Amino acid sequence: MAQVQAGWYPDPSGDPNQLRWWDGNQWTDATMPTPSAAAQQQQQQQNAYQQPQYGAYGYAPQPTYTADGTYFMTETDRNLRLAAFVLNVIGCVAWCWTLIALAWMIPMTIHNWRIYKGEAANTTAFGVCTLIFANQIAGILLLISRKDA
Repeated sequence: MAQVQAGWYPDPSGDPNQLRWWDGNQWTDATMPTPSAAAQQQQQQQNAYQQPQYGAYGYAPQPTYTADGTYFMTETDRNLRLAAFVLNVIGCVAWCWTLIALAWMIPMTIHNWRIYKGEAANTTAFGVCTLIFANQIAGILLLISRKDA
């Protein structure tokens, strides 16, 4: 009668996800998951780690910075911020006859450009200041856009 070599074989208890060590004479207590079950378990652990955690607003939080060091923004955010910048430029041109208004509108418009480029954070405070002191529609657009800080 041929002797079965020692090695890992399907568990005689019938568990398809388990292998048991055969020492050549008898089954031992040593077990391990089958390679497919181990790979499946590892994949489940990776998926659990990668699943997004949803915040209070129902969407996964985005990273604050991109690889090049600028603030992360979606295409919608980019469009809202560009529209706010354009409206601030129009406001500066419309108010150019009053030099006092330009004293704060020009720096706010420049800061708005930096927000659009991702070099500065879009904050609620700046959106409110834009709403009050520069351009109401531009301020509303900045307030609608996702906040960076």
